[in-house]
Amino acid sequence: MLPLRIVFEALNQCQISVTGLIVTLLTCQQYENHYLVIDLLKHTGEVFDAFLHHAAGQDQFALHSFHMVENTYLQELHSLASEDNGWHFGASSASTKQLEDFSL
Repeated sequence: MLPLRIVFEALNQCQISVTGLIVTLLTCQQYENHYLVIDLLKHTGEVFDAFLHHAAGQDQFALHSFHMVENTYLQELHSLASEDNGWHFGASSASTKQLEDFSL
């Protein structure tokens, strides 16, 4: 096992949680090219696998992942169906013929 005691003590002295550290690394532009961020992004799959296989957090991670995918699909559908993309269709103002001819 890795000697993480020193890392844990440093986080405690800085009064930052592991979550806070990761979120800060990934959201603050000043750390965008930091070697730790690059390493974290390079190993995203391994990190996700670790969450998915961790017994205590497996269900929560899967549920959160499903919600993220669902929200992404909804945003994409809204974008595709917007007037700006030319796919806008208002059933309330469409003629019977337009409704009959409508298909995706």
